[in-house]
Amino acid sequence: MVPVSVEKLGAGEVARHIARSAARLFSSQGYDATSVREIVEAAGVTKPTLYYHFGSKEGLAQALLKPLSKLGETLQEIARSEGDPIAILVRLFEAHFAFCREEPDRARFYYAIAFGPHAKGLSEQLMSCGCEHYAPIITAVERLAKTGAIVPERGDDMLFMCRALITSAVMEFLFKGIELGPDLASRLVNDILRGFGEPGSIGRELRP
Repeated sequence: MVPVSVEKLGAGEVARHIARSAARLFSSQGYDATSVREIVEAAGVTKPTLYYHFGSKEGLAQALLKPLSKLGETLQEIARSEGDPIAILVRLFEAHFAFCREEPDRARFYYAIAFGPHAKGLSEQLMSCGCEHYAPIITAVERLAKTGAIVPERGDDMLFMCRALITSAVMEFLFKGIELGPDLASRLVNDILRGFGEPGSIGRELRP
């Protein structure tokens, strides 16, 4: 990674630089195991600079979680949109993938909190965000059931598969380097529908 000259950055850029440095450390060695000293050394700033922008290590972690709310808003907007319910589900998958492509260090931190040791006050916030993220998928699955694209009685099973496939694909990208290709969302949705569709109800392929 190319060293960043903090002196040449504006206040907002400094804060983002500190956040990115912290996200890398949190995701690689854990939130509780990462000290403020390690964060400021990695970012090339002083402790007062970190405290000025974030107040504390917990405040910094809370700031890293804020973009999750923006992702939630994007997902809700997609779920409320008009159009083909299958295409909407594909867009929901892709929104998850796009976020991880754009913010891999933050995403690794989120998943480290979600699946790692309990982290003082952060797990509850992440749980709340997770509910916001999956509610739009519930809406999309309900639409598919109403249009006859899936068997209504299998809605809960399909929801489980959607969550499992999104999580699996994201984890492989973040921790194994397997790319989230541009056609992955449509391919996964098609695969699910082949398993949960009414016989003969799915007679077309989605184009990426």
